[in-house]
Amino acid sequence: MEKVTKKKILKTLSESSDFGNLGMFVGAGFSKAVLNNGVRNIALSWGELLEKAAGRMSIKYDELNIDGIGYPEVASTICELHSSKKDIEYSQSLFKLKEEISALTSWYPEKSQREKYSNYLNDLLPSWIITTNYDLVLESLFTGKCLPLSPDESMCAPKGIVPIYHLHGIRSTPESIVIAQEDYVSLFRPHEYRQIKLALTIKESTVLLLGYGLGDVNVLTALDWSKNVFSSSNENYPNEVVQVVRKENPSDKAYKDRNGILIYEVSDLDDFFEEFATENEKYLAKKAKNEQSLQSVISKLEEPSDALVDKFIDDEEFRVGILEMLAKFTSPVISGFIYFLSEVFDELWKRAEPNGAFGAYNENLIVQLDILTTLKLDQIPPALLETVAYNLDRVGCYVGNGHGESHSANRTFNRRKSELSREVVLELKNISKQHFYSNLSSLIERTNV
Repeated sequence: MEKVTKKKILKTLSESSDFGNLGMFVGAGFSKAVLNNGVRNIALSWGELLEKAAGRMSIKYDELNIDGIGYPEVASTICELHSSKKDIEYSQSLFKLKEEISALTSWYPEKSQREKYSNYLNDLLPSWIITTNYDLVLESLFTGKCLPLSPDESMCAPKGIVPIYHLHGIRSTPESIVIAQEDYVSLFRPHEYRQIKLALTIKESTVLLLGYGLGDVNVLTALDWSKNVFSSSNENYPNEVVQVVRKENPSDKAYKDRNGILIYEVSDLDDFFEEFATENEKYLAKKAKNEQSLQSVISKLEEPSDALVDKFIDDEEFRVGILEMLAKFTSPVISGFIYFLSEVFDELWKRAEPNGAFGAYNENLIVQLDILTTLKLDQIPPALLETVAYNLDRVGCYVGNGHGESHSANRTFNRRKSELSREVVLELKNISKQHFYSNLSSLIERTNV
């Protein structure tokens, strides 16, 4: 098992941000980090919100019998007492509580904090944010780049805009606020959109938990669903759950908790953001350098020189290096490579034109076998596979021990045919049947697959 380190976690976050599947779960601790400066504590915890809201509704919070019960039940108790005291419907008292919560979460970061945390979030570049907070602090930091969503809306946004999904409601729409016991009951209805969407979103993303203690049951359920109900071992994208935990004496080491969540301890959220910014800068610099090198290769493939074509044919190490690069960066390279490959085949057939130039058929076969054995089937785009199949059929009539055939090509095929994967052989067989490639079909029969 690979050792978990803070540096590797930061690299995973950078890769996910770059890939486009980094998401964030943001809790009350994040709002507190942005708003509270030790002198004036603006952001409130859930319990503090209920206490102040109760006071505004003329309910004495200290006199409530709330020992051993959760905050949703406390909220329901406040509403019951208010309903009885004012002689109004319970639903009216519940809406009154939500209005007070809305008023109490009217929080706006001051300029220096807003600028600092805006930069932090822009470094992270999340594709989506889910928050249990009612406030609009995140929207203050992502002005013009985000879309706030209430629980009854779908979690999607226009391209280039970060959806901020308020799982428990949003203060600008008080009726959406999830706070009392009965509000939570609806969250666990069978096939409820939020529960399914949460699980799928976690499954398809690297999730960063900030200012959040994993105390929310529906989030824990979503984590469980993402691992079990929607389980899959074939993931071709970065996928982890990372929780940033504040501690007075944070560990220098990262670790996994019992739920398989990567834990990254810090004394302050600012420390995490600064550490990420440093590592992310290195990651982006390395990526830019690699992209520059890659672009140089692409340019050469799109306008190949005779020397490059000859080198690909005659230099095995260089050829395999190009093919391994193709396997790693298929999408940006494939178009130029197919054009380049057509130039390679043209040159190989030119080499075969003189009488007795049977070695050129062997060279042709070697190039194609290198492609089919260096790349896995799922790394070979359809257009490339068809190009190779066509040329294998063309060279196939020269592979043998008879008169006018290349004996060296025949030896090469006999020696290397076992290197071809079963999947590749079966797909070549399908192509040969579709296009009536009789020479390719004869080669395939010799593989005994």
